[in-house]
Amino acid sequence: MTPRTHRPRLLLAALLAAALLAAACGGDSGETDDQAGGDSDGDGGNGTTCPVDALDDAEGPVDVTLWHAYVGLTNETLNDMADAYNGSQDRVRIQVENQGASYEELLRKYRQGIPSRELPGIGIMEDTNTQFLADSGTIVPAGDCAEADGYDGYEDFAPGVVDFYSVDGVLQPASFNVSTVLLYYNRDHFEAAGLDPDSPPQTLDEMIEYARQIKAAGVVDQPVVLNMQPWFIEFWLTGAGASLVGNDNGRGEGATTESAFDNDATRELFQKLKTMQDDGLLNPVPGTEGQFDHYFAIGLEQASMTIETSTAVTTINSVLEGNLDPAELGLETELPPIDVNVDAGPFPGLEGPGEGQLGGGVWYITNTTPPEVQAAAWDFIKYVNEPENQAQWHLQGSYLPVRQATVDSEEVQEFWATTRPGRWLRVAYDGLQKVDPDHPGPQIGPYTETRSAVRSALDALLFGGVDVDGAITEADRTITDALESYADENF
Repeated sequence: MTPRTHRPRLLLAALLAAALLAAACGGDSGETDDQAGGDSDGDGGNGTTCPVDALDDAEGPVDVTLWHAYVGLTNETLNDMADAYNGSQDRVRIQVENQGASYEELLRKYRQGIPSRELPGIGIMEDTNTQFLADSGTIVPAGDCAEADGYDGYEDFAPGVVDFYSVDGVLQPASFNVSTVLLYYNRDHFEAAGLDPDSPPQTLDEMIEYARQIKAAGVVDQPVVLNMQPWFIEFWLTGAGASLVGNDNGRGEGATTESAFDNDATRELFQKLKTMQDDGLLNPVPGTEGQFDHYFAIGLEQASMTIETSTAVTTINSVLEGNLDPAELGLETELPPIDVNVDAGPFPGLEGPGEGQLGGGVWYITNTTPPEVQAAAWDFIKYVNEPENQAQWHLQGSYLPVRQATVDSEEVQEFWATTRPGRWLRVAYDGLQKVDPDHPGPQIGPYTETRSAVRSALDALLFGGVDVDGAITEADRTITDALESYADENF
């Protein structure tokens, strides 16, 4: 391989860390899901019927506060969209307020506001919060708004998206910033090992075989580096048709009180991860908050493959092409040329490529504000859902298009056909299309506790010397305890 200077590679690693951490696909709150308090009967004080006509009787512009946790280009895109909407009409003013640099910070702020009902008109929350927010009684289901307004915009949304965010058949969030995961890999390493860089591994088994060939060729010692986040496990299990919890993966009638984590797919997956580690193919790094050692490993060419969110595609591409404004990542110096030959492929599922579920952020309308604010929030979100604005989210923020009209637009089709980030995001979009509407992913009230149990199982397996059976059995018990506690407390 062509030798490269150390400083640009080190800087690339730092930039990848900043970009990917800012665009994290999933995370964990520091609080448990039963600490929030709230109105568990679901009426939220103002009722859950969406008052779509209340804006017609409002006097003067209605102010709607929007809470989010975006940074960088995503933050800029959101503000641009709000400014454009505010300038297009005089009935509503959207006030965008950043509540931190992570979904965890945003959720803490939201929980703190539940007892006093001091919440925004719109909250862009993490994808894991759906069941929790529905149970909190603080949101207006988007399905109610669509029915009250005769809105047919959701009819051309990807079925997997609508089903993933529905509770008891009713859509909860009103808009979606959807992402999936991709395999990021070093093309030069593939070539050095005699592998075709245009044919990345399609399954986890193929990924393991590629890693064996790369290691045997002496390219790197540990070809695969993974940040052992629990949501990876969710993607693998969902893609294979397995469940994380019982009661139809939390989507059946009544309370979900039992774990389903101890299943054949989980055992197969955990055994593969352990074998990869034992054979020197895998460098697992703990899935702690702020972890970026896996980005350094890719940036310094100490590893050949990793798995991460698709949301960072446009930022990574800007770094690689040298046209990123350093200020977008909080840097004050110019960036030197970067020369690491990174490419992206589909998520290597247990059974096939791109098989997984969804991640990202979703837009909720709260019911703790006056009716005219709820109506104004709905009006803005309908604007956000317009195909051209969904295209803006895709082109600038790397979020995947969820409307068929957006996918079919000339702008998106040209982006996919003619640019590197477009090609990568097309791969991610293909993964979105593979989400099974009948098995889109788990729906869990105590999602934080569940992910914590899965993380502990990974730590026990890969860092604690616990065998597959012991790690899975303990996680299964912990998840069941969390589900029972959540069901007993009814929130």
